[in-house]
Amino acid sequence: MIQASINEEQLKDFNRSGFLTIDKFIDLQYIDDLKNRIALLFKGDFETGVEPDEWNWKKDRDPDDLTRQICNAWKSDLLIKQLVCSPVIGECVSKLMGWSGARLIQDNVLWKPPQGKPLNYHQDAAYDDWIIPQTMVTCWMSLDDTNIDNGTLEFAIGSHKWDLSQPSENFHAPNNYKKELHNYVNQNDKTLQIAPVNIPAGGVSFHHGLTWHGSGVNKSNRDRRAVVAHCVPNNAKFHPTNCGGTGPIYRKYKLNESDELDDNFFPLLWKK
Repeated sequence: MIQASINEEQLKDFNRSGFLTIDKFIDLQYIDDLKNRIALLFKGDFETGVEPDEWNWKKDRDPDDLTRQICNAWKSDLLIKQLVCSPVIGECVSKLMGWSGARLIQDNVLWKPPQGKPLNYHQDAAYDDWIIPQTMVTCWMSLDDTNIDNGTLEFAIGSHKWDLSQPSENFHAPNNYKKELHNYVNQNDKTLQIAPVNIPAGGVSFHHGLTWHGSGVNKSNRDRRAVVAHCVPNNAKFHPTNCGGTGPIYRKYKLNESDELDDNFFPLLWKK
């Protein structure tokens, strides 16, 4: 379903900039099926009968121009599961981060319709203070040709070398999606350079959990859809006391008398 390997030059690029884009990742024969599955998910049609952990947009309840998000669709749809639980993703992110293995901590299905609103600049790792070590890497897979016109992902180059900040206060549809980024840059005397992701359908972008990123308004007449796998080291564990970030949602999968991340809820993708 997906094919990729990380070479030494790509690893250097990732370490330098905090992200890496590759034009060919998902086999194109799966793209239309994945788009159809996403449409079904947002209608509440769950193949497995299991509702995802987060579901922020529902038809006839929420504005049509809101960027739509579902978290942990892998529990609800078997094709999404096949994609985000691929050992190829696990091996790629492990090489990028220098890990001995990787597991899925959460997936996202994102659908930004025409005129879809922005998502705030943030650091992914800021939301995972309920695990240790508090680190992660994200695999962002595009199902549509994506560029600045249709609200693509944007990165602050080299920001993975900055400190970890607090989670963004206004994640969905902020009035100024770069405000918190600019505040951080000004308060910490950082130099800001932004790079948009320009990849075709089936392409991928990997980014470090500390890399600041967000996305603007979809100014085109085209949908922009992506499937995202957030990964952590294979030996990551629940923080023994902290319940912050997205902890209130996902700590319900913590087993009694154990801090281990159970494979049934946080699938092991790959291990040396």
